[in-house]
Amino acid sequence: MKKRTTRTARWLLAGALVAVAAGCGSDAKKGASPATDSGAAGAPITLAVNPWTGSAVNANVAKVILETKLNTKTTLLDIDENATWPGLDKGSIDAVLEVWPSGHAADVTTYIDQKKSVVKIGLLGPDAKIGWYVPTALLKDHPTLATWEGFKDPATAKLFATAESGDKGQFLMGDPSYVSYDEQIIKNLNLPLKFVVAGSEAALITAIQKATTDGTPLLMQFWQPHWLQSKVKLTQIKLPDVTDACLASAAAKDGKFACDYPVDHLFKAASAKLEAKNAKAFALLSKIQLTTDQQNEIASMVDGDKMTPEAAATKWIAANPAIVAAWLK
Repeated sequence: MKKRTTRTARWLLAGALVAVAAGCGSDAKKGASPATDSGAAGAPITLAVNPWTGSAVNANVAKVILETKLNTKTTLLDIDENATWPGLDKGSIDAVLEVWPSGHAADVTTYIDQKKSVVKIGLLGPDAKIGWYVPTALLKDHPTLATWEGFKDPATAKLFATAESGDKGQFLMGDPSYVSYDEQIIKNLNLPLKFVVAGSEAALITAIQKATTDGTPLLMQFWQPHWLQSKVKLTQIKLPDVTDACLASAAAKDGKFACDYPVDHLFKAASAKLEAKNAKAFALLSKIQLTTDQQNEIASMVDGDKMTPEAAATKWIAANPAIVAAWLK
């Protein structure tokens, strides 16, 4: 798949960022040191990094620019998406740059609409979609698995059985901290499947790569945008259509969710205290946007090329000075 800006700072020399970013990257010449703007440093800030690559990509792109161009010390905090909201509420976390709204209707109501301790700071860019997927090649011999009804037959579901799922088909999930309705969907649609957690996005990716290479059946939660979607052939399974009642169930957390995941317009959120604390950082974070292709490009450097998120962000920034210059106007 999950993951998920400047109004006041003016950047006068676009080419300078290329040199700055190159000096930070793994290809930098020994002895080189990154330059920063000579202006006064803004108050240090903390950005949340949720446990998926897209979130790390966004945060590291922001960190590199904040530190090299705005002289703002930036701490990245690894934290699950649910715990992010109380941190934003208290101001111990200044911003998160990829919120999937389908899983956080209650948080939006509590912290943004009612308490007003958290503010939206614009869309990230990509429209995202969580769903159920199988390797496309599997549908050649089992076309009924293109929809959820195909999994109602216990004999068919057993194609996906593993040691962990026993006599039921396995449904594989990535990180246990992700907001997920899959267990509810399985239960409420009365499907002979067992919900199994891989443990991380990386473990899920490994399972997908193995299944598509070996031709073994695999049913899992996955999402767009994700760089892996351009590397392997996956088909999204048709689940029941999204309804207002189903969305209300998600917001109420009543356990009755039994439909597809809605399309998510990923947005950024910040502590309401951030603008007064560091106006330049607030402005930059408000303007940062990435297209699906741009985020996938950086994420592929991390998961595919095994670069660190900071090195990947630095490399991308160096190659895209005009985009970054627009964020800094």
